[in-house]
Amino acid sequence: MAGISTKANIGSGYLQTYLYKKVLENFEPNLYFYKMGEKPAVPGGYGTVQWAKPSQLTVTAASAALTEGVTPTSTSFTYAAITASPTQYGIYVEVSDRLLKVDPTNILGNAAKELGNNMARIIDKVIQTEIMAGTTVLYASTATNRAGVSSTMTLTAAKIRDAATKLASADAPEIGMGFVAVAHPFAVGDLKAESATGSWIDSHKYASPGEIFKGEIGSIYGVRIVQSSNVSTFSSTTTVYPTLVMGAGAYGISDFSALETVYTGPGGNSDPLKQRSTVGAKVDFACRILQQNALVRLESAATSL
Repeated sequence: MAGISTKANIGSGYLQTYLYKKVLENFEPNLYFYKMGEKPAVPGGYGTVQWAKPSQLTVTAASAALTEGVTPTSTSFTYAAITASPTQYGIYVEVSDRLLKVDPTNILGNAAKELGNNMARIIDKVIQTEIMAGTTVLYASTATNRAGVSSTMTLTAAKIRDAATKLASADAPEIGMGFVAVAHPFAVGDLKAESATGSWIDSHKYASPGEIFKGEIGSIYGVRIVQSSNVSTFSSTTTVYPTLVMGAGAYGISDFSALETVYTGPGGNSDPLKQRSTVGAKVDFACRILQQNALVRLESAATSL
C-alpha cells in the first residue's frame, strides 16, 4: 500500500516539508511590522539587499516655462542606493528519542510552532531596532525630549492627529485605508480611556473594512491602530512607550524566501545511541529606513497594569 502507513515510516523528506510549513505558518502572522515594510526580491547568491530610491524632482513653474523654439535644459534625475548586509538568525531545539516515539509529527510540530513564534518575535525586534532610530519624533504633552517625558504624560488623540498631520504634510502615502500606528497595549489603553477620543472607531465598525491587519483594533483621525505587546520600550526618567505612526514605503525589509527549517534525525558521532533529534529554523534578514518623512515616532508614558 502506497503512502505513510506507520509512524516508523515517516521519513526526513516528509518531516522537512511538514516542519517548514509549520514554522512558516507561525513565522509570518505575528510579524506586526513586517507587513508595512517594502520587500525587494533577493536572488540567491547575493550577500546584500538593495533598495533604489529616486530623487524627488523640484522644478518650479517658472523654470518649466518654455521659450518657443528653444530646447530647455534637462533636469537632473538620480537614484540613491540604500543597501544592507543581512544578518543570519537561527534557533533550534533538541527532542529525545523517547519523546519522539510517542508521536513524532505532533511533537515536532509543536516544537516548530514554538520556533516560529520565537523567530517572529526576534525579527519583529530586529525591525524595531532600525525604525526606532527614525529622526522624526513627537513627545507626549509638553515634553521636548525623552528625558522630559514624565509618568503622567500618556498617549493622546491629539498626538495621533499631529503625527497624521505631519505625515500628510510630507505627502507620505497611506497604507491601504490610512496611516498605521503600532502601539503597546498600555499606550492603547490610555488612548481609549482619554475623554478626547470621540473620533475613535472600532475596527468592526469600519464603513469599508478592506484588509484589517492582525492586531488592528480601531482608528482615530484616520490612523489605524495596531496593538502589539512586543513593542520595545525605552528606559528614561520613566518607562517610555514608542508608538510608530507610518505611511507606505517608510522602511524596507529583506524577503523571507531565505527562511529555512533544519531537521536532523537521530545518530551521528555525537549521538551514538540515537537518543535525540533536532529541529530548527534560520533566516537571513535585514531592515533599513527608506523614507524618514513617512515615519513618525510618538514617545509617551503609559499606565501599566
